[in-house]
Amino acid sequence: MVSINGILLKTVILVSFFILLFSANAESRPLRSKRAVNEVQLMHNLGVHKHVELRQDWLQMKLRGIHTASVKNTDIIPELKELNPGEAEEIMAVLEKLMNPS
Repeated sequence: MVSINGILLKTVILVSFFILLFSANAESRPLRSKRAVNEVQLMHNLGVHKHVELRQDWLQMKLRGIHTASVKNTDIIPELKELNPGEAEEIMAVLEKLMNPS
């Protein structure tokens, strides 16, 4: 037969173990479930900051695909070394007319 003292001892040990387990678990959780106003504001600011970073990264990726520089066609413009003085004067006259239309 099992004595009453043995059952009582096992019960006390088991109850003390559960009390210890729940008290250790309670320390890891906050005592109150509501957050302070500054915590909520900080979390909001963090979310906005992350959103801005994502938007900037997206914009950078889109801008990388855009090339604004035009491709120069070197076949149209002759080498300046190949021009004779008469051709150079004609080109200068055309450029002056373009610069001063009046």
